[in-house]
Amino acid sequence: MLCLPARDLCQSKFGKAPQVKISGHVSAAFPYILQPLDYILPELFKNAMRATVEHHWDLEGSELPSVHVTLANNDVDFIIRISDRGAGVSHRDLPHIMDYHFTTASLFYGDDDKQTSGMDDFVSLANPGASRGPMHGFGFGLPTSLAYAKYLGGSLRIESMQGIGSDVYLRLRHIDGTRESFRI
Repeated sequence: MLCLPARDLCQSKFGKAPQVKISGHVSAAFPYILQPLDYILPELFKNAMRATVEHHWDLEGSELPSVHVTLANNDVDFIIRISDRGAGVSHRDLPHIMDYHFTTASLFYGDDDKQTSGMDDFVSLANPGASRGPMHGFGFGLPTSLAYAKYLGGSLRIESMQGIGSDVYLRLRHIDGTRESFRI
């Protein structure tokens, strides 16, 4: 499951990670191209998990609110909703979250935490003795995920309930050849 690397990264970075609960059309199958989803889904899970942990810093283990994933499959597209209880995105930041280089990382961490390489987290998963860098903060995750979703004929939309959490909707058109699709 594509949420596991993000959960492992969150556990490694913060010492805790929320559980992921999946509902909806859990047995649905759809054709897709692996590379874009391999990028998009871990990015969305990392954001949801980081927001949840940061907003509920005083909670441990099973006390952390879960990240909920709802799957929906229909004749036209496949929809993935990722819901967290990480307090949502502020009204001030919401218009900018899809802009390259925009980050909210410094709101929770000092700027010193952003001085390490973005590859540090991925290297450290493969090598537990490696140094730990940030799992966020460069402003590329959401905009690049949006670009991939649009390229695949889909969309990426974020609904924020400030003070509660966020729902992220990833819509991907079926690429089974029965409808207009994207050009490879």
